[in-house]
Amino acid sequence: MTYTTHSTTKRDIKDVTLRGILNRKALLTNSELNQISDLTLLELFCTNEVGDELYEQLLKRFLTEVKSECARICEKRKLDPHIGKQIAHETFERLKKYKSFQADQIKSADQHRAVLVYLYRIATSLFNNHYAAEKNKTTINRTYFEDIFDSSEYSPAEVRALKNKKDIAVLIFKKLNFKEQKIILADLEFKRHHKYLPDTVTEALAQELSIKKDTIRKIRERAIEKIKNTINEINR
Repeated sequence: MTYTTHSTTKRDIKDVTLRGILNRKALLTNSELNQISDLTLLELFCTNEVGDELYEQLLKRFLTEVKSECARICEKRKLDPHIGKQIAHETFERLKKYKSFQADQIKSADQHRAVLVYLYRIATSLFNNHYAAEKNKTTINRTYFEDIFDSSEYSPAEVRALKNKKDIAVLIFKKLNFKEQKIILADLEFKRHHKYLPDTVTEALAQELSIKKDTIRKIRERAIEKIKNTINEINR
């Protein structure tokens, strides 16, 4: 989709409706983004495939508070703080993936609080999923490369099938750059038995790669997307 920009007055922005923004199909300016109400922002994000500017605006408005709530839950449940930090980010990733919000789910007159409550529900669900997984210590978390094994038409007992899977994994891995490879390897090493990477691991990666800790999450998302796209291409 191609986006265009145009100038608007402050009055135009304040009076604009959700449907008007959707019909315009234009890239929103920073001034427009800042003046969209919290509820309209969330509804617009979940009902239309527009640019990343809406997602970034949601992070700007709500990520800090979601992190604080996740930290509170971690303290209450006696969990490591790094779990709360990663669940906070996963909350928005889940919102971005499913976009399941419906305006009639909002009960509060305070729009900002109402959106936060909706995000807190997602975060709480993720905490409950984490608790359920931890309760069963024999559970082994799936890794991205296991999709290769599921999609193979060969029996795992066949030597030829095993070689085919290995070749595919090597092919996919070579499509990642150095930083993506390092971060994915850390995921493969630790996430077999831990859903979230410990702070010590992310700190070590950040230092080794000379990047910020938050950048690791972005690189990881990009690498996973590359892996999934390559697997889809192979399966076609």
